[in-house]
Amino acid sequence: MNNKESATDAVRSNDEVHVRLVLAGNPHTTPAALAKLAEDSSEKVRSRLASNPKLPQDVFKKLAKDESVEVRESLCENPSTPDDILQQLANDASEDVRLALAAVSTIPLHLLKALAEDDNMYVAGAAKKTLEEIEAKTDTK
Repeated sequence: MNNKESATDAVRSNDEVHVRLVLAGNPHTTPAALAKLAEDSSEKVRSRLASNPKLPQDVFKKLAKDESVEVRESLCENPSTPDDILQQLANDASEDVRLALAAVSTIPLHLLKALAEDDNMYVAGAAKKTLEEIEAKTDTK
């Protein structure tokens, strides 16, 4: 293989990843395509997929078990992530995942309160800060 062929292959490969990234983030992508993208070898694609608000339940479940911390963090920030998945993420072995979840003010209060008691001081601190922000917003209304 010469340099020109390898450069062409690299461009084609980058184009394919770009297309999968666009599909993963598109709320109009079919459920079957979303399920297939959950198997993608690219962590970037799976992470983008995890932020898609139109994921089917089975894809949420699969991504919540993804080996990539980045993918699980993206699920924390998805406003459509179901409560049972949020509960799973609140108990994630990775402090980074729990930290990402602790910064989300839209998750159920009982999860934020549990995270405020986390063994990791950064997770607990972030959850307490989020709870204070929620309380401050309620007090000003």
